[in-house]
Amino acid sequence: MNVPFVLVVDDYANTRAYLRALLEHEGFGVLEAGTGERALEILASREGRSIRAILLDLKLPNQSGIDLIAPFRSLCPKAPIIIMTAHASVPTAVSAIQKGAFHYLEKPLVEEELLGTLSRALFLEKTSEDSLGEFASDLDLVGPTMEKMMDRLRKAGSHSFPVLITGESGTGKEMVARTIHRFSARSREPFVAVNTGAIPRDLVSSELFGHEKGSFTGAMERKVGWFEAAGNGTLFLDEIGTMDLSVQVALLRVIESRSFSRVGGTSPIAFSARILCATNENLEEMMREGRFREDLYYRLNVHAIQLPPLRQRTDEISFLAIHFLREALSLTGDGTEIRLSEGARKTLERYPWPGNIRELKNSMITVSIEHGTEIRESSQALIPPDWLPESVLKTSASRDEEPEPRTLKENERDQIRKILQETGGNKAQAARILGISRKSLYAKLREYGLGDHFGSARETSSGLE
Repeated sequence: MNVPFVLVVDDYANTRAYLRALLEHEGFGVLEAGTGERALEILASREGRSIRAILLDLKLPNQSGIDLIAPFRSLCPKAPIIIMTAHASVPTAVSAIQKGAFHYLEKPLVEEELLGTLSRALFLEKTSEDSLGEFASDLDLVGPTMEKMMDRLRKAGSHSFPVLITGESGTGKEMVARTIHRFSARSREPFVAVNTGAIPRDLVSSELFGHEKGSFTGAMERKVGWFEAAGNGTLFLDEIGTMDLSVQVALLRVIESRSFSRVGGTSPIAFSARILCATNENLEEMMREGRFREDLYYRLNVHAIQLPPLRQRTDEISFLAIHFLREALSLTGDGTEIRLSEGARKTLERYPWPGNIRELKNSMITVSIEHGTEIRESSQALIPPDWLPESVLKTSASRDEEPEPRTLKENERDQIRKILQETGGNKAQAARILGISRKSLYAKLREYGLGDHFGSARETSSGLE
């Protein structure tokens, strides 16, 4: 199978060398260009046919990367373009998204963010309109649950009302939002995804609505916000349960008036994008507690789509695992046939997968790095090494009539893990059962090293949110 190639366009040789080493380690082929002219030559050549994605620096010698987006898309229309930019160029990067870039990454680059964005871009590359049928078929591959979901996503794409997507972290909320966008009449317009939970509270208004120069300390120039960047396309607001009440009021006002103003500005700006939202919080409970506005909830919850956790899809777990194994091996060009042993299947089905689809996919990628022709129950990284099914724990306890004394911290760590497994990784619910605040729970997760198994203290979204 052909190795997927990435074109890296950056005038710094050291940056290109670093990205080459990183991407080749992940199984990609890499082509390099130090100038826009050289990049255009590569894209127009025979080797340009193998390019699956483009990493483009925004500032190149004598040329802006933003001016290259159109010719790049003309020569290689299916390859998603990921902009790389310094923080000071973020407003320009927003404009780049409007012109057709898939996403932007701020320098210095964070490896996990880069690889995660590239992975989502390559998966969603198949969603282009001329291959929508092929994309729908690929979505069917992630199990019968998504196959049944496809009609609902098509219907959601047929209108412009807001859609509220709910589900635990890792169930694929962003993928669903992007699919709705691709099924809509706005598919050729921008899709702007904003993780509201990752924005510092004091910067949310500025990030969403933009700001005028001098509107506050540090506002050195006018900034275009995400609402403006979405244009006539789709604005996806992830983790809306984290929104401050004041921002909720502002969002409600935008929905009702279809206009907004930049921070420090007075002129209204028309808002014509469609809004899709997602959350892993219980918004109805938040309304009862006064933490989420009831009027906003009913404005956003016009069309509701709920994604089930992976532990409720037990019959599909082995199917999904094999799919992700084959997908991982295809990226390396490895044509080896691979299968799961019966023991491995049962282990995967017993584990509660608090990280849902995202955790299963990451596990299969890790397993695929060092594999034989069969994945066994004992294979490293199949599930977290410190997790044991209850039946195994009972068997071990019966063998040891007098277990060794345990410290209070060991008992506390096991209790927290047990409650999180029972709640499917829902930290708000787990904190209530444990009788502690979520802040205290996050501190305990860090102290006991449980964050990697049950999501980080800040649950972020991804191509599989």
